[in-house]
Amino acid sequence: MPLTIRKAKIDDLLKIFEWANEKVVIQNSIERSKKVSINEHSKWFKRYITSKYNFIFIVSLKNRRIGLVRVDHQKKEIFLSYLVDRKKRNKGFGYQMLSKIIKKFKNEKRVFKARVKRDNVASNSIFIKLGFKIKYTNQNKNTFLYRLEI
Repeated sequence: MPLTIRKAKIDDLLKIFEWANEKVVIQNSIERSKKVSINEHSKWFKRYITSKYNFIFIVSLKNRRIGLVRVDHQKKEIFLSYLVDRKKRNKGFGYQMLSKIIKKFKNEKRVFKARVKRDNVASNSIFIKLGFKIKYTNQNKNTFLYRLEI
């Protein structure tokens, strides 16, 4: 069954809030180390759904939301981040989601990047499988910066 991808809309706010506050998502986050309040999340989310350069894409399987991919345009590059609903992890969806987004934007931008914590084994293996190369390691944050040039 193919995955469908669409831009996030206001109706997705609470689902993304739920995902954002999952323990594993927080552990794997480079940007934060604790739960986010609904007020903070709402402000952040509304900036994304009104932005011309940064997007959140909702990924669905059989009309059920199973994850998201965040796309941040920065100069000539696109930074990618993603999450998969805890009930759908370890089934190959992260790879499929990111593949679709890379195909969607490959004519617009030629360089994709992603930051991943060293101990996030699943995400590290997905980016390597997608052809990303480690550009450098940030020792302080224990993160890898991945780069894919198309």
